[in-house]
This record gives sequence, C-alpha cells and structure tokens, in this order.
Amino acid sequence: MAADWVDRALPLVRGLRSDLSLREWRSYCAPFLDRADSASGLECVLDEKDYLIGLAGYEARPDIRHGRVLMVDPFIAVDLYGRNFAAQMLLARVDTLAGSLGCRAIHIAYETADGSVTRRRGNTFDRLFDKGYRVDSLRLCKGVTPAV
Repeated sequence: MAADWVDRALPLVRGLRSDLSLREWRSYCAPFLDRADSASGLECVLDEKDYLIGLAGYEARPDIRHGRVLMVDPFIAVDLYGRNFAAQMLLARVDTLAGSLGCRAIHIAYETADGSVTRRRGNTFDRLFDKGYRVDSLRLCKGVTPAV
C-alpha cells in the first residue's frame, strides 16, 4: 500500500480502535512502508466506487513450527453489500504474498467480539487467564506451498 492510502485507511482501522489518532496510525504504518524489501507491507482492497473496504498488514518472519510464515495483523474487511468481497480479495492477496515470499503458513490475527475460548482447569491457557490475560484476538493458521 502506498503512503497516500495510509490516511484514507484510518476510518477503516478505527473499527478496531476508535480512539486511534492519525499520528498514531501513521506511526504504526511507517515500518511497513519504510522497508526496502517486500517482506512486510500493507495491502488494501478498494470496491468499484474506489472506497477502501479491506486492509491487511503483513510481515514474513520465522516461526518455530512452520519455518517461514506470513503474519497478518491487522486484517480488516468491511462487507458493505453482503458479498464478502473485501475478505475474499484480501485472502487471495495474502495467499499470493505468502507463496511469493516462500512462506509455509499464514497466521492471521482476527479480532473476536466476545473473547470466548474454551477453558479447561489447570491448562496453560487457564493459568494465563488467572494472571489477567484476556482473549482479544484469535490467531488462525493455514498451511501453504511456497512458490518455486
């Protein structure tokens, strides 16, 4: 995503964090836009009327389970017309990016509205919960075959 789209994306991102200022958003985006390589960036989706309806921040990085992964956060898709167009387009672009960057998996952080997750007494998650940690997103994983 080019730097000129950063300001345009703020209303979309405010769906996740309504108090985010333009300065904070620009500061968050700067590392994505300043890198010379394509291992990180911001991907956006526009509808036929040129409205920004989807946004994904991504970074290819090492992962202990999968080797190289494409971490996607944030992942925001607004369904304006009931077609799920933004999510479909964004997921297709993320798949293409992962393959071209040699990633073996994609991890997407997905915001959860109610923070629900199954707890079992005594497991690690339960202990984290007892220490004050709360679910604020889910990390979804999909295996991919890197492009050759």
